[in-house]
Amino acid sequence: MKQYIAGFLDADGSVSLSPKGQISVEFYNCDIDLLKMIQKLYPGFIKTRESTNKKHNVSHTLIIKNSLALRLLEDVSPFMIHKKKKQRANLLVKYYKQYTPRNGKYTPELLEKKNWLIKEVKGIVMRGEGAY
Repeated sequence: MKQYIAGFLDADGSVSLSPKGQISVEFYNCDIDLLKMIQKLYPGFIKTRESTNKKHNVSHTLIIKNSLALRLLEDVSPFMIHKKKKQRANLLVKYYKQYTPRNGKYTPELLEKKNWLIKEVKGIVMRGEGAY
């Protein structure tokens, strides 16, 4: 199952880190049952978006955040193939816990490390110039 989820993330997902340092893993698909299957293993919430074009299907996004997203990345990153997404996942798996205090209180040194991590993850460009 981990290999399947890794492939799905490679193809129809995203790995991101917000400016405030929150991890988000998202899966996009028109088949809500597929997303619900992943949601059973990695709880998150599903957003549904109706299309304004009647020819298009309703689309759904499964959004998994923070510690659950990190657990998902720990489980599937060894099986990921998409170079850029795998780089982001590996950075988060390696550094997120050690640079994010559980109590939310940062020392200046720890805050500098967390800002470095945010910059590194965001620096892995997924689209446009420099993406490939």
